[in-house]
Amino acid sequence: FVYAGFGSMAIGDPVKRCRAVVDGIRQQGLRTLLVTGLGGVELPPELAAADDVLAVVSVDHEAVLPRAHVAVHHGGIGTIHAATGAATVSVIVPFIADQPFWGARMYARGLSPAPIPHRRLSADRLSTAIANAPLSSEKVAAAAQTMAGENGTGAALDALESLR
Repeated sequence: FVYAGFGSMAIGDPVKRCRAVVDGIRQQGLRTLLVTGLGGVELPPELAAADDVLAVVSVDHEAVLPRAHVAVHHGGIGTIHAATGAATVSVIVPFIADQPFWGARMYARGLSPAPIPHRRLSADRLSTAIANAPLSSEKVAAAAQTMAGENGTGAALDALESLR
């Protein structure tokens, strides 16, 4: 399955976005775990009874992302961290603020396919990105292993305490 969620990124038409996401995932023969969040995607009536789409408001990233084939999301640093830590390749669809930056950084480092700006999201573009996701799998797995061996919270605390 493919995890797909955009948090609170309700810019544009969330139903149209949902159709593009589900259709792009279907083109790859995969099922969709659609996380509607605070309006980033909205399930249209014709998809409500689909047997290859499960829509939920939220999920526990630690429980779900390690099992996902790919994580399609907005590219917020929290979701990037969760997906990368789970060794799951992200397909980033940035909307605002720092999301285009993180999408570009992930792509430049070989950790994800090229980001798809939300205004350019289509089923075909998403399908292509999902098809290319395995090219990043080894680098994402290595990043996950590095992350697992780090004490990021402790290092951040040490850095903050050194400023006193």
